[in-house]
Amino acid sequence: MHSPDSKDRSAELLRLAIPMMAQQPAPLHPITYAVWYDYLAGRNADLRAEVDSARANGVPLSDELVHTLYRRHILDAATNAAHQVSDGLRAVIDEVGQTASATGERVTEFTAALQAKSGRIASLGGPAGLGAEIDALLSDSRDTGASLAVLSQRLLSATAELEKLRTELDLVKVQATMDSLTGVANRRGFDETIEQLLREQAPGQAGPSVVLIDLDHFKQINDQYGHVFGDTVLKSVALAIRSCVKGRDLVARYGGEEFVVLLPGTALAGAGALAEQIRTTIAGARIRRGANHETVGNITVSLGVACWKPGEALETLIDRADQALYRSKREGRNRVTTGN
Repeated sequence: MHSPDSKDRSAELLRLAIPMMAQQPAPLHPITYAVWYDYLAGRNADLRAEVDSARANGVPLSDELVHTLYRRHILDAATNAAHQVSDGLRAVIDEVGQTASATGERVTEFTAALQAKSGRIASLGGPAGLGAEIDALLSDSRDTGASLAVLSQRLLSATAELEKLRTELDLVKVQATMDSLTGVANRRGFDETIEQLLREQAPGQAGPSVVLIDLDHFKQINDQYGHVFGDTVLKSVALAIRSCVKGRDLVARYGGEEFVVLLPGTALAGAGALAEQIRTTIAGARIRRGANHETVGNITVSLGVACWKPGEALETLIDRADQALYRSKREGRNRVTTGN
């Protein structure tokens, strides 16, 4: 963990960051500033290396790239640091707990031995003062044993609290990658999954492929039936898409009315076939509306499909799928187009 910068230092970093931010296409929002602040502070070597590489290669820092950098080098790093602190504290508590338990056992053994010797001394008729001293030692030993037992219990409670904290951190991470309305992954969840998939992609392995899905005339649905029903449509479409996928396939909400399906190990032909299945499933659906359970049909989607090419940047893959999607829109909607 890094100590906070002084007020003067922060002001200087802000002064330096603004002109650098202004040279890039990403909007000037807090996440953009956070990335450039850490970059200029020089305390995040991995972030600095990636930004330097992008600048050296003439890659513009778009809003999407800035969010990726923020997630990868700032947000995830903070979560990982919290996990490491939790793991470290738990290890220390476990070690202290084991030591306390072992010490408690030795104190108990010592107390028992002392008590036996006290009985022997009494039976031998030793000095009365010696017996009193041994009784005092016995009392102190019992107090020490009781204190160690309390310490062990407190350490167990602390370990349980740490485990609860870890569970809460894991839950926050899951919630951060899930779309609360539709229950599928969100943009961040998709980005994290496909980035890891591409890092682990074996040479010669098919795919992955992506299918971009956009609801046709969604604004008209909202205007005609209201936003509450519009949300129902989004949830129903997400459910229909999920019914068509299986295994490691991932469904994510990519934008307002746009979804994406990630298909690991799937070539273009297989992805195109799945896209057509999704299209027909949604086109044939009827969604209930209102207290009288009126059914609304004629909800359609346009789809664009692309398969990753070895060495291709993620942004290029998504752009090819997006271009295919817009060809579907231009050519009449409610259709599937595969990219080159």
